[in-house]
Amino acid sequence: MARTASLVFFYFGEESYMNRLAQETVPLAKALRGYDHAVLLRHETTFGPFELSEAAEDAADVIVTPTRENLAAELNRLGQEGYDAVDVFIFSHGWDKCFRVSAGSYGDNTKVCAAYLENNVTPLNIRMVWQCNCWGATLNPTWRRLGAQVAAGARFVNFYPTRFKGFIRRWHDGVPFSTCLNESDTKAVHTPVQAYMMADAAARAKQWDGNAAQALTVLSKAPAAERYFTNCWIAPDEWRDGRSGKQNMNFASRMLIDGNRKLVRAA
Repeated sequence: MARTASLVFFYFGEESYMNRLAQETVPLAKALRGYDHAVLLRHETTFGPFELSEAAEDAADVIVTPTRENLAAELNRLGQEGYDAVDVFIFSHGWDKCFRVSAGSYGDNTKVCAAYLENNVTPLNIRMVWQCNCWGATLNPTWRRLGAQVAAGARFVNFYPTRFKGFIRRWHDGVPFSTCLNESDTKAVHTPVQAYMMADAAARAKQWDGNAAQALTVLSKAPAAERYFTNCWIAPDEWRDGRSGKQNMNFASRMLIDGNRKLVRAA
C-alpha cells in the first residue's frame, strides 16, 4: 500500500495586524490530515489570547522552523524514508524563482530560490505542489526537476490566495488536479479581493497620482486602472493593454500547471 506524506511550508513574515490575521487563519490542517505522515514548517503564532497555529500543529507529526535549510532537510528526509507520494503546499510571498523563508526567527526574512532547492534537494516522489506565492509558476520547472508529477503556481501576482480552501477540499475528494484549480477559482473568491482593491486604491491615491473618485474605476478599463496597478501591484511589462483592472488581476493570478493535469490524489 502506498505511503503518503504532506509537507506544508507556511511563512509570510511581518505584516500588518489584519493581513497577518487573514494569513494565519488559513485552514492549514486540511493540508496535513489524511496522510501517513505530515510535516509543518511554521512559527507558532499567537494573537492576544488566540493560538492560531494550534489546529495545524495538532495535525502535524513533525514541526520545524520555516527556514530554507529545514525545507531542504525535510524534503530529503521524506525521500530517504521512501514515501511513495508527497504533496507539497507553499504559503509565502514570492518573486521570480524565489519565495520568502525565515532566517530563524519570526520577522527575520530571507529567500529560498530555485538554485538552492536544486542544489540541496535530492529528487523524490513528489506527487503535486500547490503554491500560494506570487510568481509561483516560475518555480514549477524546479519542482518538476525535483520529482513532482505536477506543480502549479500563479503567473504573476497572486491576488487570490484564498482559493486554497476550495482546492484542498476537491483534492481530498479525488478530483483531478486541474479541475481542483479551476473549480476553486470562483467569483466568490474574486469579489472580496476586488472590492479591497478599490479601497486600497483610495488609501494609496498619492502613490499612483489618483483620487478617491478614480479609485472606484480601477477594476474597469479606465486610465486610472493601469496607473494604479502598475504603480502598486503589477510590473508595467506584465500589464495587458485593452483589459480591465479586474481582467488583469485574473490574468496575473492564473495558476499555471506543469505536469500531469489529470493527476488525482487517490493512488
